[in-house]
This record gives sequence, C-alpha cells and structure tokens, in this order.
Amino acid sequence: MTLTLTSGKTITVSAKPYDYCFVAASTALIVIDMQRDFIEAGGFGEALGNDVSQLSAAVPVTAALLKLARELGMTVVHTREAHLSDLSDCPPSKLTRGNPSCRIGDPGPMGRILIRGEPGNDFVPALQPLPGEIIIDKPGKGAFYGTPLQERLQQLGITHLLFAGVTTEVCVQTSMREANDRGYECLLIEDATASYFPHFKQATLAMMHAQGGIVGWTASLSALSAAINPKKNESNNAEEQHESPCEEISALQLNLPDVLVDLNSAFEQYEHALVQHDVATLDQFFWFNAQTVRYGIAENLYGGEAIRTYRLACAPVPPGRRIVRKVSTSFGHDFGTVSIEFSSSDAQNVGRQMQTWVRFPEGWRIVAAHVSLM
Repeated sequence: MTLTLTSGKTITVSAKPYDYCFVAASTALIVIDMQRDFIEAGGFGEALGNDVSQLSAAVPVTAALLKLARELGMTVVHTREAHLSDLSDCPPSKLTRGNPSCRIGDPGPMGRILIRGEPGNDFVPALQPLPGEIIIDKPGKGAFYGTPLQERLQQLGITHLLFAGVTTEVCVQTSMREANDRGYECLLIEDATASYFPHFKQATLAMMHAQGGIVGWTASLSALSAAINPKKNESNNAEEQHESPCEEISALQLNLPDVLVDLNSAFEQYEHALVQHDVATLDQFFWFNAQTVRYGIAENLYGGEAIRTYRLACAPVPPGRRIVRKVSTSFGHDFGTVSIEFSSSDAQNVGRQMQTWVRFPEGWRIVAAHVSLM
C-alpha cells in the first residue's frame, strides 16, 4: 500500500519547539541500532545489568513508524553498531573501556559482542529491513562517522531526516547531532526511541529542541500520523464520540512519553531507597491514607499507618537484588502501574512485585502493592 500523497506535498507536523515541515521525497527515516543484543532478554544489554524492557517498549512504535515511512515511499536507513571480526575498525580506547570481562569481540550470550554477522548483532525480528532499504554498519556511536551514509543521502537528494532507535542519549543523539552539523533538518520521534535510563531519554529530548531547536525537533508518532493523514485522524476523533465506556477506557492516552518518564523516575527512586533501606523515602512514596493496601509475602497491610509500622520493623532486602523484568504502563497523565520480576543473590525463588501509582499534587504515590514469590 502507498498513501495517495504527492511526493512534492509539504507535510507539517506539530512538534517541539515549533512545527516541523518536510517533503517525503527528500526525507529519510533513520532507525538507529535496533539490534537483538541491545533489546532482547538474554542479550548483551541485559548481561550488563540493564532493564531491556525499557528498550523493547519502543519496538512496536518503531514498527508502526517504519510502516508509515514505507507507505509514503520514503528512503529508509537501518544502522547497526558493528565491527569487523578482526576488530581492525575498533579504536583501542573503545575496545579497552568498560567491564574487562565483557568487551567488544568477547563471546556473549548471542555470539561475539558487536561483531558483524553474529546473531546478537542482527536487527530484532519485528524491525527487519526490506529489500532495497539501506543498511549501515557503523564502528562508532554516530551513524556518519566511518560510514558511507553522507554520500548515500546526498546521492538521493535527502535534506530532512526522521530519527528513531536506541539508545536516545548515546547513538541516537550522536547521530542526530552529526546530521545537524551536516545541514540536515532533523525530527526525533519521541515514542520510537528509548533508553535503559528513562531520565536520560527525557533530558536528551529536552536538549534536542531547546533554544529554538538547536539540534532539531521532537514529536510523537501520533502527531506525525495526524499530519500525514489528517482525514483519518478526523474520522477517528468522530468515532471516539460514540465509543462505549469500555472503548473509552481503552482509548486513554497510553504511555505518554513524558508521563512514563516521570512514573519510571519515581519507581527508580523507590527501588534505590528499598535497596539502601532508606525507610523515610520508602514511607514518602506510599500514599498515607486508610485506603492504601500492601499485600506482602507473609503479611496483609491496610492503611498508611500499618505500612509505616511494618517498614520500621522490617529487615533490609536480601543482598544482590536485581530486576529481571519490568513492565511500566501509564494511563492518561496521573495513573500507572509498575510490575517487576526480581531476584537476589541468596534467593532460590523469583519474586514478583506489582504497584499501582497515582500522581497527586505532591507527586507520584503508591496506592496499592503486592509482593509474592514463585
């Protein structure tokens, strides 16, 4: 399917810091490093202790963005951070930096780390390139350094770039800054990029469009879709007026990027306080109200006072606590859930924790929680 949009038509997207305008024929979508080793459970990223669910959440949004770009007939570029098998293209400083037991070229969970042709170096299945799309293997963080990307884009008459991929603050930001310095007009799709550290993503988005768009623009996928197909958007809005109550619930603004960042930031502060046995901070994050509920492994607690008393008498969590999997979901602007699986160095079982969060004037607070072992 190809959208009935003439190649010379200007598309205007509602973006930050102001509207972004482009023509599909002279615009390329660049998808940065959506590789198995970074995104999938059991890969290199998780082996380093990262929560890969933070990145995997961007996969379906990026897939939808790819579909949109392909329907428009746009140039599509996929990049991989990848090195030759003999590492001759890897700077010594990059090779020797970091964890000495898990470096570039070493055997990893999915083959040699960041080496071309290894299973982990491939794109995730949902974002595989189509025949004819450009694939760039890059030795650095930026898509332009040490690659033929600039030459390819110039040959195609590309003047504007849409960006997606991971991680926001490293390879995506570096590539977009490189592009900006080469004169391209750049738009980063906010919900099609992600970081292992959500607050890093938020900071990067702010830096991109600060000072009148010093690096470029940012916008959501929904804003891009509405600009490309406004009639469909108007039709959807009309249909929403006749939705049933269940449909209205499902139509809540799900995982708004700014809200999800704030929710995850609150959770990370809570988790840090839990590991540090910072009882005062833990107490602060629970809604101090008689309606608050916490079901623990061996206790049922009703009300803020009961939870506070339990915390004061509770022993610290076992050492080596590690989040195995995490799913964060926000609904609208003031409600969300965070569910994790966790383990510790001396535990035989996997733990499960579910929290319901609500944003009050004083900030995000847990109104219900459940902890169990399996």
